[in-house]
Amino acid sequence: MKTVTQQVLSYVSGSIVERRPSTVSGELEVWYQSGKYVLHAPDANYSYDSLHKIFQQAFKRLEIKKRNPKAVLILGFGAGSIAAILCDELKLAPDITGVERDPEVIALGKKYFNLDRFKKLNLQIADAAEFVASCNARFDLVVSDVFVNKQVPAEAKDENYIQNLVRLTNRNGLGLINFITETKQQRNERDGIMKCLETVGTTCKAIPVGTINTIICWEK
Repeated sequence: MKTVTQQVLSYVSGSIVERRPSTVSGELEVWYQSGKYVLHAPDANYSYDSLHKIFQQAFKRLEIKKRNPKAVLILGFGAGSIAAILCDELKLAPDITGVERDPEVIALGKKYFNLDRFKKLNLQIADAAEFVASCNARFDLVVSDVFVNKQVPAEAKDENYIQNLVRLTNRNGLGLINFITETKQQRNERDGIMKCLETVGTTCKAIPVGTINTIICWEK
């Protein structure tokens, strides 16, 4: 438990609580800033800071609370930002399947971010592309937030991966991919993903959020 003084100072300048090496993500850092813990990779926020704000904006624009999904798949679960928005902020109670490749991220999530409060969470330590290729369940909301630092791995943006995401999306369900569109190459990759989504018969669109992110979304 942080003291009142520590909480106040966190709004002025955050402090590093723990550094932890990871063979998947590089060195991970848990910070205490603005009165809360956040998780950073070397070049990107993984949970509860800028990433959290991106999905807050996207979920509001897409009226996720009104949709009230009952089954949710989160690929790139991190320390639980997306689950927290759904359960803590929007007051929804879906069954959540969370997939996270980095066991160190999960360990820090349990230590600092109270993952155990999500009573309907099925957490899998697995590669996202391998998981969706073998999964046969269907979900009302599919979210792909798969990054290593600021990069989406090649296997998380290829045609097979996209097709599997659509396959796992229920009829009348919604799917989202968080994508960085900072460079011309990334914007071309975004366009390629959207073309693939159109080819398999979905209605898709791109929603700019933040300064460099785009949420690519589809409906079946």
